[in-house]
Amino acid sequence: MTVLVGHLARALLGALAAGVLPGWSWAGFARRCDGVAERLAYSLALSMALVPSAALLLAGAAGSGVSLAVALAAVALVAGSGALALRLRGPGRAPEAPALPVPGAPGRTALALAALALGLSLARTLGGLVGAWVLPAIAAALVAGGLLAGRATWPARPPARRDGAADRDGAADRYGAADRDGAADRDGAADRGNGTTRPWPPGLRAAALLLVLALTAALSYSGVIWHDWPYLRGEDQFSHAVMTEQMLSHGSYRSYLVYPPGFATLSAVICRLTGLQPLALFPVLAPALPLSAALASYALASRLWGWRHGLAASALAGLVLVGPYQAFAGGLYPDLLSAFVLMVMTVAAVITVLQAPSARSGFLLAVTGAAVVLYHTVATLYLVLLLAAVCLICLPYLLVRGRPGRVLARALALSLAALGAAGVGCAWYVYDLGAFFQPGSTARSTVLLDVDSQPVLRAGVLLHWVGSPVAWLGVLGLAALVAALPRMASPAQAAAVLTVVLWCAVMYLGSRTALDGFPQRFERDVGAPLTVLAALGAGLVARSLALVARSLAPAARRAAGARARALPAGMLPAIAAGAAVAAALAVQVRANALQDTRRSREVLTPAEAAAGRWLRARNTGGTIISTPDLRRGVTNRAVLAMGGYAGLQSYPLPRVLHPRSLPGTGLRQVLGSRVVLLDPASCAAAAVIARDDVRYVVVYWPGTEANLAGFTAEPQRYPVVYVNSQIIIYAPVRGPAPGCG
Repeated sequence: MTVLVGHLARALLGALAAGVLPGWSWAGFARRCDGVAERLAYSLALSMALVPSAALLLAGAAGSGVSLAVALAAVALVAGSGALALRLRGPGRAPEAPALPVPGAPGRTALALAALALGLSLARTLGGLVGAWVLPAIAAALVAGGLLAGRATWPARPPARRDGAADRDGAADRYGAADRDGAADRDGAADRGNGTTRPWPPGLRAAALLLVLALTAALSYSGVIWHDWPYLRGEDQFSHAVMTEQMLSHGSYRSYLVYPPGFATLSAVICRLTGLQPLALFPVLAPALPLSAALASYALASRLWGWRHGLAASALAGLVLVGPYQAFAGGLYPDLLSAFVLMVMTVAAVITVLQAPSARSGFLLAVTGAAVVLYHTVATLYLVLLLAAVCLICLPYLLVRGRPGRVLARALALSLAALGAAGVGCAWYVYDLGAFFQPGSTARSTVLLDVDSQPVLRAGVLLHWVGSPVAWLGVLGLAALVAALPRMASPAQAAAVLTVVLWCAVMYLGSRTALDGFPQRFERDVGAPLTVLAALGAGLVARSLALVARSLAPAARRAAGARARALPAGMLPAIAAGAAVAAALAVQVRANALQDTRRSREVLTPAEAAAGRWLRARNTGGTIISTPDLRRGVTNRAVLAMGGYAGLQSYPLPRVLHPRSLPGTGLRQVLGSRVVLLDPASCAAAAVIARDDVRYVVVYWPGTEANLAGFTAEPQRYPVVYVNSQIIIYAPVRGPAPGCG
């Protein structure tokens, strides 16, 4: 435990120094944020973009890996240039409050539909309802309720007459009619029930967010502390370890291009600053990554509707949303950061351009969006599709909205052009786009292999990837936002609504087609926009409950006189909807806690770790070959990472026959590995060993992916140099096999 705490302290300090704080001044330069939490979110995104970029440029100029000098210089360059820019030019424009008007409480018909749908969802989750009719019925009820709520609760354009007329759904708020004038204070907390404002003290707001982040950290770290330490679940962590070590040693990993270099470079910088090796860094730092998703959701929802919705979004992202935890448990760290942090902050940057168009907000959008390209290939596809939709729909809409719309369209177009230029520059470096279009390009072959290669899952699986409360509250919020679109008072507000709606639509439609190659990734990552929309849906129910609470206050009951003796009918749907939301959230949080604290079979065993230490102690260069899988969730990449090697990779036969991705060297090394593992006595195996300088062959001996009898029959060519209960290591003799010319 002492070692864990020590590693954790070093890792967190290193992560703050390299991944959070360097962008602090740049965040203040780009826009004057509303509070420390929002500025931290922008600082995180800018640091994730600028520090790896600076480290890559410095390492390339020096012709070395990411050394300690390169790491310190990259951090100092980003932090120092930001401080200088802030000092010379001053902070960005103060934020307007907030980008969109805050809705009031929906009418009782909308609440009744929401309560019915959420009740059905809860019954289905608990196993009480089955049948093909359940999901369509829930979705239809929430869409209808959201449309009614959107038409009735947003301030009209022009303002609706306050003459006591019933809401459009025929359900006037008789338990405290909502004020329809659209007034909202700076944090979006106008109390439409009685026209007064009750803002929370800043200290209380900060304490509430800290509590959410603390609970998120407890949920993330519990399984690691109880079961995993000193190792960590998730097979992809080993790929990140290999790539990080390659960045530390060489500054690139062209032969092992599994992910773009953003995360590996940032990890290398943190490793240099902390003195921790990648496989020691990830177990203590990776569980903190869901905190960044909660912080990003807070920033976007706060920018849209105010800090109360931001707090709800952070709680949903940190405690209820399933996607970030599944990404963390699988070791998909760049996916988590790109889909749930950088994409979220890119949308927030688009909102900033619409609110305060300037060169600084354009800089914020360009840098944050380009970082997506630097971190993940599939998230880059998300970004391209979203920006294409914004260009095709938002820009024409703004152009027909008069002079204010044309001004916004020009600013948005210039910002998107800057983002496109920066993104193409990153993609050119990562994927060598000049060679991409040449015949025989490995990268192009990989893209063609991915298209239409992954099946589309049935619709109900979305609830597993996202979590039922987030999915259904997100549907409610989405329908309400769509219905409120005609009621937006300015082109900027309408464009902001369109951006959020298009983001959600692109992600969901991407999960319904195999043409994008990654429908299951789209399905999991659609949780990012749904979380923000779910905060809106939860806010609609919460405002209704607030009106109920005020109507039940002693002063209100005395003023109501005889009417207070009976419970007004409008209260019942609000209470039912609130109870359904609370129950659904509680069930999902409990399920997340049970899943995250459960023992995983994907953690290294002591025997596997011992073999890895043996390999690393004897690593003098060359390559190794390992059986494709040691067991479920622990692949040959674990052996590569533990031993400090980058090749050769090997795949199971089905993946060789129908590959979805290839190493940077193509199929040659993969096929060569299979020859050595399955036909070790052949002349072809001897040729592979000599050609690729194979120093060791690692066999998971209870498995079936190697010809153990063939190795045993050739003790002169494959002497055993290490063996334990799970792994046998051979040291092949390089040279021509007997009988081979």
